[in-house]
Order: sequence, then structure tokens, then C-alpha cells
Amino acid sequence: MGKYRIYYGIVLLATILLFLWTNTAQVLLALCLLVFFPLLSGFLTAVWVHTLCLELALPVSCSTGQEAAVHFKVTKKAGWIARQLVIPVTVYNRMFDRREKKWMSVYPGTRRQETFMMPLPTELCGEMKIRLEEIYCYDSFRLFRVKKSFHQEQVMMIYPALVPVNLMLRQRPKSKETGDIYDEDIRGHDATEIFDLRNYQEGDSIRAVHWKLSTKLEKLLVREFSRPASFDTILLFSLAGRNRVPDRRITQVAVLALSVSEALLRLDMEHQVGCMTDGKLLEMPVCSRTDSMKVRDSMMGMRSSEEPSAVIRSFMKMGRQFQYTKVIFVTAEIDDALLKTLGSQVNLTVILPVEKKEDYTDSSGGYEMLALSESDPDHSRYIYI
Repeated sequence: MGKYRIYYGIVLLATILLFLWTNTAQVLLALCLLVFFPLLSGFLTAVWVHTLCLELALPVSCSTGQEAAVHFKVTKKAGWIARQLVIPVTVYNRMFDRREKKWMSVYPGTRRQETFMMPLPTELCGEMKIRLEEIYCYDSFRLFRVKKSFHQEQVMMIYPALVPVNLMLRQRPKSKETGDIYDEDIRGHDATEIFDLRNYQEGDSIRAVHWKLSTKLEKLLVREFSRPASFDTILLFSLAGRNRVPDRRITQVAVLALSVSEALLRLDMEHQVGCMTDGKLLEMPVCSRTDSMKVRDSMMGMRSSEEPSAVIRSFMKMGRQFQYTKVIFVTAEIDDALLKTLGSQVNLTVILPVEKKEDYTDSSGGYEMLALSESDPDHSRYIYI
């Protein structure tokens, strides 16, 4: 806009000098038109912007690498057409704490409603916020810029795109515990152990009624049975490494963690998934696709941290390694000394995404490390654990 004002100023000054030199009506008319039309253009642009409505829309979710875009729906009064509309938006990825400002320049036509599209980056997973605070409109001569405030915000989840992983078990993990273990938080169908008692509801099985206690309390009570839970495998993952490793590698950790969890489910292996959130170790049971989706949703609200070994330190400090017979750890960085200690106490497999062209394994550290290449993430892999 600055250069157009300079050009206009030069033309206006030249016209004024010409009028002072010639003092003719024709030059005076040209001077008046030269002043009047830009002012009229600026006024009409301000009126046009005042009647402008802008709506922001984007998909609720997508997968990493999938094409996604934010759509701007512009509703305006027909007639006057502004030359250029500039829409600045702020794109924020919560997981990696990355904030980027993008500018979109569009040229509206004569239609009352128009839709414009801005592609969004989807190479990193996490919760993405798109914020629109204001727009700028330039008049036809590009001499005036009118600003209008818009306060809109939309959220899109970029989920890790699962990769084909086939797990090959050298030995199926078995529980160290003797007898039956029951989940303390989830009800099930094992009639030998009672989880809770509640009032009878329509549709409950008559067999579940606790007749003795119902007679005593003079109301029907139903037994909720316990659910056996012999979790002996845990999948740990760490989203640490921000500012030390590329963000795309941390995204690959999320991809591999969810892909391995899905592969365990295909083998009918119930397991736990553990990670750090808000400075605490969180363990989530995974027995079905619904549980897997809950883990995925929890992952989207996490932030990539700078501490690489927090999840392992917390896991060992709580003595959790003695509760499992198999630990799978997916990470972008390794603390060899700490992993050696953990590997001496439990069967440990570490999965590490690397930049090399080929996968490789290393068992010299007292634990098994599987280094998976990032060059061909969609390649089907057979992983022995």
C-alpha cells in the first residue's frame, strides 16, 4: 500500500504544479477528480467492510499427512467490490507449543456469498487451534486500508495416522501373579466376584438380584460382577525431546505407540498404556478399540516436554516394573543407563524412530532396541517382541 500512496502523491503533486502553472479549468477538474475518487473509494470500502460477515470453518479432525484446510465464508452486500481482502489467522499446535501466523489474500467477486480455502499443515499431530481476530480490506486504488475485528476460534484434532505393524511374539507374556486379579475400576461379568451393588433397573437379569439383602432392606438390589484383569504387558511412550529432536520424530513416536497398541489388540492381548501427563504417570487399560480411542484422545491433550526419561524414572520409582512381565517403550530419545537398569528387572523392548534408511536392532545394552526408519513409515513391519 505504501508504494501506491507514493505514486498517488507524485501524480497529485504534479497535477497541483501543473494547475499553478497553467491555471486552467481542465487541470482544475482533473485535480478535483484526482482527489474525489480516492476519497469516495475509501468511504465505500469502509461501508462495504461494515456490512461484511466472515465465518470460519474447518474439519473436526484429520490424520497426519492428510489434506486439510480452513474455509472462510464471506457474506457481503452486492454492488461495491473491494479490491483485496487480507485475512490473517493464527495457527497454534498445543502439543509442540508452536504458533504460526498465516496470511491469506483474496479478491472478492460480485456474488453475495463466496468461500475461500487456506491449506493447513498436518505433518504434526496434536490439538490445533485456528484463531481469527481481524481482517484488512483495501480499496480499489490501494490507498486506504480498513480494519474490522472478528473474534473466532476453531479447534481441530490431528490424530496420528496408524502404520501397518505386525507383532511377532517370541513368548506370550504371562502374569507373575497367582490366582485371579480383578479390576478395581471397571465392572465385568465374573459372577464369582462382586464389584458393586445398586438398585434394580428395568432390563436387569433376575439372576443378578441379591435376594437375601433385598429382603432385608425391602428393595431390589442387583449385584454388579467384577472383571478379571491380568494385565501383564504395558506400553510406555514418551513425547519428550522438544528442542532437541525434530518435531516430526516426536509425532512418529505417537504414531508408533498407537500402532503397536492396535497390533496388541489384534493379538487379543489386553494391556496397559502409560505416559506422563501433568508431571504424573498415567496408566490406561486397553481392552478394546474404544479404550484405544480414549488413549488417542488423551494423547492429543498432552504437551511435548523436554525431559526425555521422566516416564521411565516415574515408572521405576513407583516399582511398577515388578507388576508386569513385558514392557514396550516407544521414545524419540534413549537414556541408556536408565534403560539398562530397567532391562535387568523386566523384559524390555525399546522402539526408537530414526532417520536412517533401514531398520535395525540392537540387543547389546541388556534390552532389545528396535530402530525403525522414518524414510518409509507406511511400509508394513514385522516386529519381534
